[in-house]
Amino acid sequence: MISYAQNQEDVVLSRLLTIVPVGRFIDVGAAHPIVHNVTYSLYLEGWRGVNVEPMAREAAMLRATRPDDQTMQVAVGAEPGRITLYEAPLENRGATTADLALVERYRREGQTFKAFDVEVTTLDSIFRSSGGEVHLLKIDVEGAEAAVLAGANLAVHRPWVLVIEATGPNSTTDSSEVWEPDVLSVGYTLVLFDGLNRFYVRDDLPQVARLLSVPANVFDDWRSVETANLEAEIERLVEASRIALEASRIALEAASGHVRDSEERALGAEEYVGTVVRRAEIAEEYALSLQTELRRLTGVPDA
Repeated sequence: MISYAQNQEDVVLSRLLTIVPVGRFIDVGAAHPIVHNVTYSLYLEGWRGVNVEPMAREAAMLRATRPDDQTMQVAVGAEPGRITLYEAPLENRGATTADLALVERYRREGQTFKAFDVEVTTLDSIFRSSGGEVHLLKIDVEGAEAAVLAGANLAVHRPWVLVIEATGPNSTTDSSEVWEPDVLSVGYTLVLFDGLNRFYVRDDLPQVARLLSVPANVFDDWRSVETANLEAEIERLVEASRIALEASRIALEAASGHVRDSEERALGAEEYVGTVVRRAEIAEEYALSLQTELRRLTGVPDA
């Protein structure tokens, strides 16, 4: 499989396909529809769900790219209302937050945030309108996880799996102690911490717990989208090199024929052949450099 998620969360979650080929999710803090997205791989496999994203740009992209999902341009909190969020610049979109102290820290680093107001709904409300059993609830809200969970009655609404960002924004500091006891108290078990997220599974689903209890690894047969794109570029360049070399062969044959007719024409043809061959050699060298980079990304040693 191809992994689109930042921390290979989708590789771990893809194991659910062996039990639930077509499932449903709620993705709170969905952000970009593809880049670093945890649920996009599942969407490609036929899963559908609700994307919750307060930023207008990302919500519009989600609607355009994933039309079979429901996208809600709202924030999620402990109770309905409105909230002021601070929209991060394009180079750091995932940092959009309601935390003024965090915004100030980013501003000292030279980043500009833009305030905007947005409606707040609750997870309970989203569950009620989601249209069926939810197999995955993912929460990534830059430090507001406790508020999101406060608006959810997980004793009533019982998603199979919870994936919750469990460290402070852009840090390794554990932030789960604020909300984890409430999650555990309503019948969920922690099965995996991947350095960024905590994965919880309902206590009555031991088979699912076993599936998700180890991080992404070689036996999942996965590669990153960056590696996949590099492989495609290598294939394109190798094919271009093949075509160029074939063209040089044909030109050489033509040049040989011209030699019999006119030495002057032959010299011109040979010059053309030389140009084509040089271009082909450059393309081949570039393809080899990309292959070297691919081996570095995938950990395969040079031959």
